[in-house]
Amino acid sequence: MFENLMKQPKSWGVILCCAVVPLGMQTLSAEIGLTSQPEPLGYPGSIDDPADTLAEEEAGSIWAPPKRADDLQVPAGFDPVRSNGFSENPRDLLTCFKEPAPASHCDRNIVDRHWMGPGELAYHMAPNHKPCTRDHTRVFRTEFPGRLWFSTEYLVWATTAQAIPPLITSSPISTTPPAIGVIGQPATSILFGNTIFDGPMRSGARLTAGFWFTPQQERSVEASWFGLAIAKKSFRLSTTGGNPYLARPYVDANTGQQAAVVIPEPGPQPSTNPSLLDQTADALLNSQFGSVDVLYRYNTTNGEDFHRRYWVGGFRYLMLEDQLAVNLSSSISAVAPSFDTYTASDSFRTLNQFYGGEFGVIEKWWRERWSLQVLGKVALGATTVTTRINGSTTTTQTTGAGTTTTGTYPGGVLAQRTNPGNEQSLFAAAGEFGVTADYAIWSQFRLSVGYSLIYWTTVGRVTDQIDPSVNPTQFGGGPISAPFKPSFNLSTTGFWAQGVNAGLEYQF
Repeated sequence: MFENLMKQPKSWGVILCCAVVPLGMQTLSAEIGLTSQPEPLGYPGSIDDPADTLAEEEAGSIWAPPKRADDLQVPAGFDPVRSNGFSENPRDLLTCFKEPAPASHCDRNIVDRHWMGPGELAYHMAPNHKPCTRDHTRVFRTEFPGRLWFSTEYLVWATTAQAIPPLITSSPISTTPPAIGVIGQPATSILFGNTIFDGPMRSGARLTAGFWFTPQQERSVEASWFGLAIAKKSFRLSTTGGNPYLARPYVDANTGQQAAVVIPEPGPQPSTNPSLLDQTADALLNSQFGSVDVLYRYNTTNGEDFHRRYWVGGFRYLMLEDQLAVNLSSSISAVAPSFDTYTASDSFRTLNQFYGGEFGVIEKWWRERWSLQVLGKVALGATTVTTRINGSTTTTQTTGAGTTTTGTYPGGVLAQRTNPGNEQSLFAAAGEFGVTADYAIWSQFRLSVGYSLIYWTTVGRVTDQIDPSVNPTQFGGGPISAPFKPSFNLSTTGFWAQGVNAGLEYQF
């Protein structure tokens, strides 16, 4: 019989086929079971995959149990799930000399709410999201780089206005002393001052960077900086032959009457021959504002995929600096090339710095590609107001032989030795309110637009520190005598900054 079988090869073929079919069925069943294996690098298992669950129950799995979402998932480094192709074959996921293929060609098949933030989860679960596109998405993250994020914003903000007192005046050539440049005289015009400096709308920037302690974005630390462009208001005018006269107004502390400086002392006062007088007056007022913010976020919601309520606490620093400079220069020519120049310069500066502890709440909701955030924060601390007031008078005398003599005296017009300024620390509070809406271009990249308001209770503005009352005995470095004017008494007020923001955010 054995010899007969050897002589019939077709019979052998039937026997071999019968033996291979059961083995093949066993192998196929095992391979089906392998499709439910966890990520080879220990990522959390995918969700909503009943086919894999059924195959696991029928065929079992040779793979170790998956790690928890909060366990160490992958060594430091960037996402290893990078390749030109996609596969669902487990053997393709174990490679030695090339990057492994992704676990699925569809993003949604490997979306896991335990390993991503609400924004990415809402993006992938959106009905209009194509389920089988990578779409620049890295679903699984590395332990450190994958939790970093940053945002940059372009700001268009305005700030609180401040009142500028009369600082430069003029009178026509027909005016006679002592009425030249005196406020209240019919012919006097105010060239700079007696107006409101609006703190106009201007550009700025805000940079923020943060780190999430959990993949679900429940706790984080972040740091933010913003600054606005310097707001400026300037003036400059030169005249020849006293047409018109330029002057620096003040209030005479001895009489309480309005007066003005035309030629700074110790120079001679205006003569009846204005053709010998050339003058230049200039003024510059600028203001800048900025902040640094360091916060810790903690999520207080439970079981909500697309809503977070973060309690925040940290440190807030605010800075507001104002500077004002006013100069008046008068040149008198007797016989060319001889001339004398007398210049009075005033400089005022206030630097406000707030240091305080901050706390507040941030509410954020996600829906598909959109999100809405509302924040409110309050900081309590101290404002340090540093005021510096400096004045000087410079004389330059040039003879026909070309010899030049220069002298400098303390005090200008409104900045004298009796009001040098000081530094004071005062209790203050600062609050911030903001509303931001953003849209996901892809799961890790979002565009935003919003509104922000910051209010600071206690600041010293530079124009509020000017005392227009002056004892004229101090002009040109003269002796200090009573009444000791101008004087310095710190004046404080509130300050706000508000405007719109547009920016982008990227989650690594």
